Amino acid sequence: MDGDDGLEIKWDPPNRNGVFRVRIRRNGELLHADEVCISRQSARRTFIRNACGKIHALKPEDLEAKLLRILDQQERAARKAQPSEPIEIEVSRIVRPERFISSDVSGLTVATVTMDAGKPVGRWAMYLRWSDGTRKCMDLCESLDLADGSRLWIQPQPGEPEGAREPQWSARSRKAWQAGEAAPDAAELLRRIFERIAYYLDLPTEYAKGIAGTLGLWTVFTYVHAAWDSVPYLYFGGPAGSGKSRTFEVLRRMVFRPLSSSSMTGPALFRTLHNLGGTLLMDEAERLRSTSPEVGELLSMLLAGYQRGGRATRLEGDSTEYRTREFDVFGPKALACIAGLPPALMSRCIPVTMFRAGPGSVKPRRRLDEDPAKWSGIRDELHILCLEHGPAWLELSRRDDVCPEMTGRHYELWQPLLALASWFEEQGAGGLLNLMQEHALLTIESVRDDETPDVDVLLLRTLAGLALEGYEPTPTEVLSRAREEEADSFIRWTMRPRGG
Repeated sequence: MDGDDGLEIKWDPPNRNGVFRVRIRRNGELLHADEVCISRQSARRTFIRNACGKIHALKPEDLEAKLLRILDQQERAARKAQPSEPIEIEVSRIVRPERFISSDVSGLTVATVTMDAGKPVGRWAMYLRWSDGTRKCMDLCESLDLADGSRLWIQPQPGEPEGAREPQWSARSRKAWQAGEAAPDAAELLRRIFERIAYYLDLPTEYAKGIAGTLGLWTVFTYVHAAWDSVPYLYFGGPAGSGKSRTFEVLRRMVFRPLSSSSMTGPALFRTLHNLGGTLLMDEAERLRSTSPEVGELLSMLLAGYQRGGRATRLEGDSTEYRTREFDVFGPKALACIAGLPPALMSRCIPVTMFRAGPGSVKPRRRLDEDPAKWSGIRDELHILCLEHGPAWLELSRRDDVCPEMTGRHYELWQPLLALASWFEEQGAGGLLNLMQEHALLTIESVRDDETPDVDVLLLRTLAGLALEGYEPTPTEVLSRAREEEADSFIRWTMRPRGG
């Protein structure tokens, strides 16, 4: 292209984030200059559209061909400069694109839609809040340079988002944040989240504040869970018509990147979680008690996703060659059903018991989207809150003084919510930590009370089933049959005669 109509293109080598500085001149006069990550199609198209809009002599296809030649030339040079010995990096230097938190930078990506050649095209915009207070928006890239000279790698790189995807964080709020708008009042934001929950959901009076606190704090947690090494799942149990699905509809309007699923297959779920991350809301989860291979695959994914590094492993290929592929499924999840969950999965959940609303209650009849601006406002402020306080979330993940009388799995489940409660209390939500600590201990105690009757009922049901089949079973036979149905519940049981 250089020389056509006096036009020439000059470029600076890319920075460590893969961003080039490209300049277009005619007879020495600068006509257009901008930064562009040439390797990303959406960023390249935006640069081409802006340049061709200013310089009518430019043809989009010619400019794109030139940009791709620049990229190829740079990649060739980079390969030649690579050292003979590979450089090992720390796994902690690799973060997921949808939400990441480090001591240097807090970031997240937003799916946006722009016009390209008269058509809507999806692109990923990355919003960053650096430790010095700098706010920045840029195209999603493969890595970020940190102040200490190290690099943060961003993986996996998602495909271009669908053009119809509605951004959770509104364009108006994003622009205001970039322009310097102050962070929201944390206590007031949490109060509004509680208000939404109380307005639409009938909760048991005795536990209403504790349950609302759990739902509200867990909603915030979905935006900051990247700071923790394990995530509490929520389990909603109760009879039909007790408001489980409605609770999910309320959560879906507030949590980070909601993914609603009741019938999605295991492979579809873990591929979606791997590519996009977010918060899984699985209603009608009764099928998880099935023994089918398909459900087993789904259950193993849910069990693995409780801790950082949790992977769903799958063999992929054709009849001639297979290879193992791993999918990252770590992240917050909520499940609801009537029949209960398998014990191993239940142990990863904070239980929330639902009850049918009274016959005179107006809450089930209220339209969830009668005032969409309230939902949008909460989501906007949650995005800003989670970006603005990155170092605080890292500090909260290490606090161990907020969980009295808790050890093991109970500590893992409740520490994130209680640590957040302590932070919001410091921001002005008086009494929240004590309320949540009391509710946590009551919930733990109720789980202990419920566990023993379930085992007894299972043993009696097993004994009755064997008797109906015409057997006179021994205790060992009863235990063996019970283990076939619920292995986890009887893993430590043995048939030992009592002494004395």
